[in-house]
Amino acid sequence: MAESARIQVRGKGWTKTTTIDAKKFDVMSKALLASLTAEPLAFGKLVERVTRRLPEFEGSISWYAITCARELEVQGKLVRQEKPVRYMKASTAVSRGTVSKARAAKSAA
Repeated sequence: MAESARIQVRGKGWTKTTTIDAKKFDVMSKALLASLTAEPLAFGKLVERVTRRLPEFEGSISWYAITCARELEVQGKLVRQEKPVRYMKASTAVSRGTVSKARAAKSAA
């Protein structure tokens, strides 16, 4: 049986990368971005929203969500706030002043 395509996943501060199934990454990334709102969300709330969007998803939604979220953060598409940890779309974070344009541009690079 042919092995499915995999994508390398990075995370800010990670010392090594991991790989996941490219199709699962694509599905999860789209669900994550569609689930984010203008207001920062706690991870548990974000997982609830993703679960409603992907009721047939095979695998641990919380594991794939955090893994994909970290890659989306590196790509500059998602912002992870700290203390308390909350997630939001990068474009929303910049317009709200949650992160500076310089930081968002650096994340996107």
